[in-house]
Amino acid sequence: MTLRMEAVAAALPALLERHGETRLAAGAAIAGARAALRRWSDDPDAARARIEAALRGRAVPHALPLDEAGGDPAAVFPAPAFPPLTVVAVDGSSIAPDRFAAAPCFVINTGYACLSYDGSVETALGSDPELGLDRDLFAADGGGELRRAPRGLIVNLLRDVRELERGTELAEPVCARGDAVLLIDGTLLPWDLHARQASDAALEPYRARTLAALDRLRGCGEALAVGAYVSASAAREVAVSLEALAPPPSGAPPVTDGDVFRGLLADGQRSALFRSRSSLRGRVEELLPGHEVAFFYLRAGDDVARVELPVWAASAERAQRLHAALVDQCRRCEGYPRALQEAHEQAVISARDRAWFERLLERLEGERGAPRRHAGKQRSKRVRAL
Repeated sequence: MTLRMEAVAAALPALLERHGETRLAAGAAIAGARAALRRWSDDPDAARARIEAALRGRAVPHALPLDEAGGDPAAVFPAPAFPPLTVVAVDGSSIAPDRFAAAPCFVINTGYACLSYDGSVETALGSDPELGLDRDLFAADGGGELRRAPRGLIVNLLRDVRELERGTELAEPVCARGDAVLLIDGTLLPWDLHARQASDAALEPYRARTLAALDRLRGCGEALAVGAYVSASAAREVAVSLEALAPPPSGAPPVTDGDVFRGLLADGQRSALFRSRSSLRGRVEELLPGHEVAFFYLRAGDDVARVELPVWAASAERAQRLHAALVDQCRRCEGYPRALQEAHEQAVISARDRAWFERLLERLEGERGAPRRHAGKQRSKRVRAL
């Protein structure tokens, strides 16, 4: 045992005491934010003007309601009845290039689930693995950015893009037969598209692929509802708008949107739809014209999840279908969408899988006669001695 548990145990009481103080300060800030939300709801136009005036010219992401429910930010929508439809979900996992590996390569595993509740298509579960060399990730600029970009950043971006593409491939034929909901794990747009650690040339192919997938989804029309599910989100756009109306107490920890809506929503209910606003240039939405993002918050048991959807899919009918599907899916899976859980199970790359892949890579490279070069740190991990 390398962790001195007796020292940790001795320090825990003081730590928990400090945590209790933080919770008290947070409670006061949350109460103030909810009071500001009520005032915003009482006079939406005046509050909106105050928020826009306070944050104009500042590169601070904040939120304003869409024109749903008269622009009331405190509007609450009960769970609709679940209609006959098909739920498609995608999730991904990856192995990033390792400089200690026998060959610098990556693996993307995209898991998917297609659960039909209207009998229009067959239920399907599966995954699609993809392998490549690290230089393939930067083919657009000849690999010139490979040394500067953090290892794994572009792999994560490719994983996000493949999830969106696979979801599109599955949703298109389903929509031809009936209504469908596409669920994506995490945020709707791949935020690494504007990563400063890589060149524009290196990122451009992924932007183009993302835009093409979103355009195809939009082409599915009213039959398709789209939602990206962020469990226990720490986003603060709504909270920032509330702080413009009523500054939080001095020294209070930041309030999240989930903190605000936890006291407003009952299980199965959702908030109003919001749009994120900011003066920050270079945001991902600017790279994907026509695919701006709206969002709402959903209470699923103890969780307050953020659900992102394209503005073009934010009609009352599609938002209601997405809401109904999420409530149904969460009730089937202990507070988390069943289809996303199934897609995750298909996508996951376990520690055993990773170790097996490393050994197989070394063996095959050895059979090809490639020399095995292990760095000192790597050798030390393989043989531990005093």
